[in-house]
Amino acid sequence: MKNQSFQHYSHDLGMVFHDTWITAKVKSALALSEPTRNLHITVKTHAGRVTLSGRVTTHKQCEQAISRAHSVHGVIDVDASDLQTHMITPGSFPEAPDAEESREYRSQSSGKPDDKS
Repeated sequence: MKNQSFQHYSHDLGMVFHDTWITAKVKSALALSEPTRNLHITVKTHAGRVTLSGRVTTHKQCEQAISRAHSVHGVIDVDASDLQTHMITPGSFPEAPDAEESREYRSQSSGKPDDKS
């Protein structure tokens, strides 16, 4: 009976270590990737399934964070349902979730800055 208990404990400890390792690798991947470097994203892992939470400005940043997490060896699945894409800070005007993509498209297509002031 004690042997089974030890094996169960050993297995659980191994899973905790593996999840901790995956969490560290995902955090590193997010911190070292230019598109996700300065984002405040919390990473939790349970049985190889990564959960991302926090706030990002655009849907593109959310997709990039998910992609970076999926790229880590050992990640089974990524849940980003707690990753909020609408961020309003005091004194700022809310932007559409795809505002970053729209600005990039305008600057590439027209070759000159917008005349909106």
